[in-house]
Amino acid sequence: MNKKIITIIIALAAVCGGANAQPKVNGRVPTREKRGYDKQIVIDTANVRILYALNAKDIKDEDTYIDLGKLEVGRRVSKYSSEFVDLSDVEAVKWKKETGHTGYVPKSFWMGGRPELHENWSELVFSDYIIRGNQLKEYACFPLWAERENSSYTEPWPLMRWTLADEQQTILGHRCQKATCQFRGRDFVAWFAADVPIKGGPWKFGGLPGCILKVYDVQKIYVWEAVAIERGTYQIMQYPDKLYPKSTRKSVWQRQKKYTEDYLNAIGWTSLEGRPTPPKVPFEPLEKE
Repeated sequence: MNKKIITIIIALAAVCGGANAQPKVNGRVPTREKRGYDKQIVIDTANVRILYALNAKDIKDEDTYIDLGKLEVGRRVSKYSSEFVDLSDVEAVKWKKETGHTGYVPKSFWMGGRPELHENWSELVFSDYIIRGNQLKEYACFPLWAERENSSYTEPWPLMRWTLADEQQTILGHRCQKATCQFRGRDFVAWFAADVPIKGGPWKFGGLPGCILKVYDVQKIYVWEAVAIERGTYQIMQYPDKLYPKSTRKSVWQRQKKYTEDYLNAIGWTSLEGRPTPPKVPFEPLEKE
């Protein structure tokens, strides 16, 4: 085959691969008891929350999401976490009370999201992010057999430095303005609504004069889009600090990357048949540094 044609095919494959890339989901669902799902405490009350689809194949169908995240905004703190995880925990608590079960709750209680991912772990799904003033604290929960790694760290918030653009689009009936930034090795595009007076968004995003309703990296490996803005009374919950010893962002990031790329080797798995563990999988971490 002509070398020029081969080069073109490789280039097209790279472009298509980037467009279809997804956040890596690896490892197994962590044990609820190790997370402290039934030991959370109330730290504030929110009157509004924004729900975000993570990498939706069909924005109208929750069963095509990797996750349904939620940003809860209280007077003292804000929190971003997984609505799927929380709904699943509510069902687990209900089942435990109804049956009188005293042991570990089965991992099979899972609500929403892509069915093929229900048994899998992702650091984006099983981490909570709590913001108090200008400080963010991540409660990082690791996959099954690695829950001893559960830990937390704090860092300043927000850290993104945005550049505003003139482009606009409408999301959930709100006129949104475009903004861009570079953050820890990735270029991001955000669309924020100035008429929603919340200076936050999904994950660690924040620092814009309005609520971020859509944000993604330019390769669209990671895409969050708001699917609802709800008003009511919502308790903001926090995991027990004693289950998440203090660490550093660098240490947590390195361990999350390790378990995502090479879960079986990272937990020390050995095949009874003597088969070698699978090789590392390609992984594009959200934070590249």
